[in-house]
Amino acid sequence: MLKINKIIMTLFFASFCLYAQTGDKKIHIEILDQNKDGVLNPYEVLDSFLLLEKENKGKIKLSDFPALTQSIKKELNSEYTELIEAFDKNNDKKLTADEMSGGMESFFPKLDLDKDGFATLEEITSLDFSKWFLLNKNEINDIVNEAFQQFDNPEFIDLEKNEDAASSFSNWDLDNNKKIYKEEALKAFSYQEMPVTFEVKGKTAIMNGVITSSFPAKILRLVFEHPEVTTIEMNIVPGSIDDVANLRASLYVRKFGLNTKLHSKSSIASGGTDFFLAGVKRIVAKGAEIGVHSWGDTNQAATDFPKDDPVHQKYLEYYRALGIPEEFYWFTLESAPVEGSHIMTEEEIKKYKIKTNY
Repeated sequence: MLKINKIIMTLFFASFCLYAQTGDKKIHIEILDQNKDGVLNPYEVLDSFLLLEKENKGKIKLSDFPALTQSIKKELNSEYTELIEAFDKNNDKKLTADEMSGGMESFFPKLDLDKDGFATLEEITSLDFSKWFLLNKNEINDIVNEAFQQFDNPEFIDLEKNEDAASSFSNWDLDNNKKIYKEEALKAFSYQEMPVTFEVKGKTAIMNGVITSSFPAKILRLVFEHPEVTTIEMNIVPGSIDDVANLRASLYVRKFGLNTKLHSKSSIASGGTDFFLAGVKRIVAKGAEIGVHSWGDTNQAATDFPKDDPVHQKYLEYYRALGIPEEFYWFTLESAPVEGSHIMTEEEIKKYKIKTNY
């Protein structure tokens, strides 16, 4: 069955590319490149077409495809225009580093792709936002090296002998032995700053990292290429930088009947918690940390909108689809501010049906 599925997807992808090259009408193929890396893979294309099919009420004709993708591009441009307007003080429809105040100025170099001192709509729409919000390997190495330099570059940081280190770096202690080696620190920090990865071990896929726009394609790859997997075990998943993609991927998990699991050292939060709820069976071991907080954008928090505002609907519909009480959504918004986090108590986990292993 897996071989047949892969053949079908390969033929579909090849026929699509042929049509895109020879069709009379312009097709905006860039819409299908979800992670903006200049490469299309079959799972990105499949996810995009499933989304287009849903938005077009169940069917897509080739003749409709240019108009559909143009509509999506227009919607994305509208969102990015709002981002520019949030900081554009002189209304010239482009940003400078000086305009991006409130801690956002550090992101400007990643927006200014041509390094001319301005970030335009064209530059922002071509950007993979995971590269904006997340650190790269060199930046991670620099931070870890700086941390070790505070302790005169020891072979390891001893958490038992240093209270400051214990309060600052305990989440780097992956094996919980109170000693942090540099390789261990690099791995732990990467989980918090790099896109999701899966490591398949038998019937379990071990998940680490931040959920990005390419996440739905990764879920589809997992279920198609590893049909033996029945459970996604989440290790360190601090959140999401694309809630829409996260909710879409989560519904794939529920549709394919996968379970989710947290072991005693698991740490998930925000969008990671939303994803965990997609499991048909949801196992939570004692000691696992489940964090929640309010969501927000560049200048507003969820609590700034009235409860009947449409911005809440996609989350409420998601929880309803999973059988999670709607009250859980309002609880997350009130539990902690956008920049904070509340670790759920056992009582709260039970009240909101977070786990099924009772």
